[in-house]
Amino acid sequence: MPAKKQVTKEKILSAALELLRKGGIEAVNVKMLAQELNCSTQPIYLSFPGMNELRTELTAKAVEFFMQKMKCADTSSPDLFGMSYIHFAMTEKELFRYLFMRPNALSEIREALAPMMESSISELMERYHINHAEADYLHDQLWMHTHGIASMIATDFCVWDPVKIADMLKECRICFTQKYEA
Repeated sequence: MPAKKQVTKEKILSAALELLRKGGIEAVNVKMLAQELNCSTQPIYLSFPGMNELRTELTAKAVEFFMQKMKCADTSSPDLFGMSYIHFAMTEKELFRYLFMRPNALSEIREALAPMMESSISELMERYHINHAEADYLHDQLWMHTHGIASMIATDFCVWDPVKIADMLKECRICFTQKYEA
C-alpha cells in the first residue's frame, strides 16, 4: 500500500492563498510554498505540473474567499458597488489587487462573479422598474465608481474615512439613479 500523501493539494492551495494574501502573487512560488508548508518542493510538483495550473486553481480559491467575505458583509444583498467591496479592498489589499487590478483579471473571474452581478442587476431592475440592459448599464456605472475608490485604497493612493466613502457612494447612487426615480 502506498504511503498516504502528507501534503495534499488542498493544503498547497490554502498555503498559496495565504502567501497571496500576505505578499501578492509575486510571493506565490514553489520555493515559498515549500517553506510555508515546511516540506520539499516535490509534493507541490506532484500535485501541480506547473505554476500555471497552480495559479488557475489559486484564482478559483481566491474568488471563493472573496465571495465568502462578501456574503459575511453587513448588507442584505452584497453587491459589487457597496461598502462591502470597499471593505474587502481595505482589509485584503493584495488579494483585491490580484482579483481586480491585473490585466484580464475580470475575464478570468467573470463566470464566478456572475451570480453576484446578476443578483445586483435584478435588484436594480426591481427597485427602479427598468429592463435588464438598463440595469446592467447602471450596475456597471455604480461598480466603476466604487472600484475606483477601492483601487485607490488598495494601492495606498489614499486613505479615506469610511463615513466619507459611504456618503460618496450614496451621492453617486443618487446621481446615477435620479433618472429612474418615479
